[in-house]
Amino acid sequence: MKDIVHITEAFGGGVLSMLTELSNRAAEAGANVSVIYSLRRETPPDFARLFHPKVKMTYIAMCREISFKQDLSSLRALVHNLRDRNPEVIHLHSSKAGVLGRAAAKIASPHAKVLYSPHGPAFLRRDVSPAKQYAYLSFERLANYIGGTIVACSPSELHEIKDRVHARAPILIENGVDTSEIPLHCRRSDEKVLIGMTGRASFQKNHELFIKLAHALRDPAVNFLWIGGNAEQVPDLYQDDAVTCSGWVTRARALELMSQLDVYVQTSRWEGMPLALIEAQVAGIPAVVTNVVGNRDIVIHCVTGFVARNDEEMANYLALLRDNPTLRQQMGAAARKRAMERFSMEVIFREWRQLYGLGEERSPRKEPLIADIALPYDVNR
Repeated sequence: MKDIVHITEAFGGGVLSMLTELSNRAAEAGANVSVIYSLRRETPPDFARLFHPKVKMTYIAMCREISFKQDLSSLRALVHNLRDRNPEVIHLHSSKAGVLGRAAAKIASPHAKVLYSPHGPAFLRRDVSPAKQYAYLSFERLANYIGGTIVACSPSELHEIKDRVHARAPILIENGVDTSEIPLHCRRSDEKVLIGMTGRASFQKNHELFIKLAHALRDPAVNFLWIGGNAEQVPDLYQDDAVTCSGWVTRARALELMSQLDVYVQTSRWEGMPLALIEAQVAGIPAVVTNVVGNRDIVIHCVTGFVARNDEEMANYLALLRDNPTLRQQMGAAARKRAMERFSMEVIFREWRQLYGLGEERSPRKEPLIADIALPYDVNR
């Protein structure tokens, strides 16, 4: 029976969603699965119920930022835990776990297969100084020399890793979602156009741009909805009269609210490969997104939505979809067809099974699978 250990410091959001899917499916496939985790503000209090009963959970304190004292303490704890478990596969999630985990694996489990999923490398962050970005990149390069295989979650992330980290033979396994959980887009009874986004309001997600777009496209027939948010940190999102903010809601409620959107927006400053955007495409909702890593890999420009190079383009594309229900329907149908073919977790986990050594014949892809599903919309016509 295969022993798999997952290690993550970024225990929340999309990382947590992917981690639960991979852990639970591997446990159901007969593997012994353990998760070593830290806690973040966005970690849900009931996270334990998300995991299969056979998945073993162990807490180790790890911090997001660089702290040599805390990082050394975390490294010692990881070495101790890995020696106790002696796993065959160690899967690391997020940049901090990627550095500490590879060092701990080299010391405690030198014969284990080590896999590292950055989920958006820290050197892509735009909320830190250029000096810190370079420090994060330097740590990525250093950890790369220790060993392991980097598994990118999007083609753009794979390109960044090859071009900047100079990684040895990184591979691509894109993010996936359980498509059976996602409700289809449904028309609302009030006939208004609803434009929205799902996520924790933060500098990364760029809620300021979302508010700006809501004011630029202000119209009695259009509503803007932010699904999620955190009132204590971003009161402007709650107090702005052009935007409705749901506040924190359960995943089921978030998906229900998302299914009512006519256009999905992703205003992020940086990403890995956002699951919420994938879920919107599965639901059959066209999207307008910023041109950053992850976003541009999910949306086919002029086919399943639009990839905007700047704020003005984003506003123009939103106005185009707002005023053209036929185009929304066409792009939504194309989005769902492509997303069901490409991002179903049933398909994605076959690649992880093979990589974990759980007996699947399919090899991980090194390049994205792009389906020719529709002719692009001509924005100039």
